[in-house]
Amino acid sequence: MKKNFIWIMSPITLGVALILDAAVLGFGIFAVKKLTEIQNARIIFFCAVVVLSIVVAFMYTKEIMKNGIIFHEDELEFTGVDDKNIFSYDEISLIETYQDTTASLIKNFIDRSALMIITLNDKTVYTINLGLTTKGTLDKIREELSKHIESEKISKADPKRVSHNKSKDPIKKDDTDEK
Repeated sequence: MKKNFIWIMSPITLGVALILDAAVLGFGIFAVKKLTEIQNARIIFFCAVVVLSIVVAFMYTKEIMKNGIIFHEDELEFTGVDDKNIFSYDEISLIETYQDTTASLIKNFIDRSALMIITLNDKTVYTINLGLTTKGTLDKIREELSKHIESEKISKADPKRVSHNKSKDPIKKDDTDEK
C-alpha cells in the first residue's frame, strides 16, 4: 500500500518552535550552572521546573512535526486531527481549499490559517483548519488530491463563504446554496 505524506506546517511555525526549544535549553544550562554554584531549595525547584519545561517543549515540537496529511490508496488522513480525520475518496463530493492572501494589519493569525472544506456525498461538511501553511503546500495537496479524485471535485473556496469574525464556525450559511 503506497502512502504519501505532506507536511502542513509553515517554516515560520517550525522556526518559532525551534527558537522556543533553544530558549528552554538555555534556561536548562543556566539552571545547571546555578545548581553547581549554589545548592538550595529554590535552585533545585528551578531545575525541576526547567527539566519539566524541556520535556514539554520537545513533546510540543514532536507533535507539530508530525502534523500533515497522509494520502493512502483509498482514503486521506489528517494526522493533526483527533476525531473524524479519515475520509474515503469515494465519499467525497467536493474539496475546497482556502488561504487568505490579502494584505492586512488588523487580522489575527487565526484568520491567516489555511482551511480545507470537505463536503461528503451525504452533504455533511467538515472544515479542517490546516494552520499557517504555505501556498506551495496547498498546491501540493491539490495536486495529490487530483491523483485520487476527479479534478472537478477540487476547487479553491470562495472567500465570501469564509468568515473573518470571531465565530467558531468559519463557514457562513448561504441561503442561495439551499435553494
